Amino acid sequence: MRKIIDVPYTITQADPNFTIGADIAAGAATGVEHKLGEFLCPVGMTVVFLPVSSLAMYLKDLEAAPAEFLASIPIRIAHTDSAGNITVDRQNTIYASVKDFADADKLKRFEDKFSVIEKEKLIIFTTPLSGSSIDVSACYFAIKARRVTKLLSI
Repeated sequence: MRKIIDVPYTITQADPNFTIGADIAAGAATGVEHKLGEFLCPVGMTVVFLPVSSLAMYLKDLEAAPAEFLASIPIRIAHTDSAGNITVDRQNTIYASVKDFADADKLKRFEDKFSVIEKEKLIIFTTPLSGSSIDVSACYFAIKARRVTKLLSI
């Protein structure tokens, strides 16, 4: 019989299963959606998101005088199946609602319960203003959820 392990799990830009997206050079954004990065759920693991699961991020531009993104910039979290054929939006919000890391009462919560199973992806998108930039390597975020793994028993 397999033993199930259920523990808190935080996905960040430093997670080994997270691939950071490309920067957009100063003044080069075209006003279309841009991928900040994606989390690929490894084999043997499931990440479970509950209504108490939270999302927080800090986004920075790549201008000569770097600054934080405007509060009204849209953020989208998408969930894709292992083949990449089906995509479900899990969170559509604006930057103002996800930029507070400190106050637990202000953290953006996921509305629905869902899980990302092995080989599925969770992708973070934003749509920067036309003519702006993104310094993806200077951005950071935290998505708090639950990690479920099964251990083999002998």
